Amino acid sequence: MDSTQPSHGTQPAEQAQRLEAAPIVAADRVRQALRARFGEDIPVPDDLPGLDELARIASHATHRRWSDRPVDPAWVRVLTACALSAPSKSDLQQADIVEVRDPARRQALAALVPQLPWFDSAPLVLVFCGNGRRFRRLFARAGQPFTNEHLDAFFNPAVDAALVLMNFMRAATAAGLVHCPISVLRDRPIEVARILELPQHVFPVAGLCVGHPVDARSPVPRLPLAATVHVDRFDDADVDARVDAYDARRMAAEARFGRGDAKPWSQAKRVQYAERQRGDWGDFVRGQGFRTD
Repeated sequence: MDSTQPSHGTQPAEQAQRLEAAPIVAADRVRQALRARFGEDIPVPDDLPGLDELARIASHATHRRWSDRPVDPAWVRVLTACALSAPSKSDLQQADIVEVRDPARRQALAALVPQLPWFDSAPLVLVFCGNGRRFRRLFARAGQPFTNEHLDAFFNPAVDAALVLMNFMRAATAAGLVHCPISVLRDRPIEVARILELPQHVFPVAGLCVGHPVDARSPVPRLPLAATVHVDRFDDADVDARVDAYDARRMAAEARFGRGDAKPWSQAKRVQYAERQRGDWGDFVRGQGFRTD
């Protein structure tokens, strides 16, 4: 989701344009993307509706480079509106988007994530927030106590914000833009809240860097569907074998991209999370006025 994810091979923009111009049937584009992603042939009916959009979704890749071309404010307005058209739990509408335009605030956020040197160069920086404040205000205005002060009252806006974030990414991709979600902002939530002046019951879920592409990127392989898709009941009896096979497939992909120093996914994730991370997140959430019981 951010700089902790591996960077995969790129192609010159001209080559990417030639590939896109090739007369490849939409269903074949989906098949190729899913095979690259999951390492298996997934049947894709040629008459399946929405194949162009499915190809974009299946081919998703995170970008950390963008051209100098700015993102038109009119585009941003449309994309944020599309993003906020996402489903919302019980129509509570508990997600907000902060577009960070002010250079001083941009620099202050960038200073929180020095491990992401490309953050401040993004033409567009957004922060997606869960907002439990507006809903509570309805009760306060009516002089009525808020009776659902428990963990679900935090979880609902967090999910709403995640749905809006994903919807923005889909809309941006459809418009030809590229992006990178920035979950690492939650490492410094108090400072983020201060910079963006987030009041009680509002919290950051993730940032998003957005821009116009300068290259094409290959999809990052994912765990096989057999490990993550279940029928009728949860079953992870073969999880170790599935992970081992995935490690081997992903290492082969890394080798093709010239990343001979890459570690197996299972080892890399153990190393990444061997140290305690975001141990103060619960304190921050409670400090914003949420209950976590």
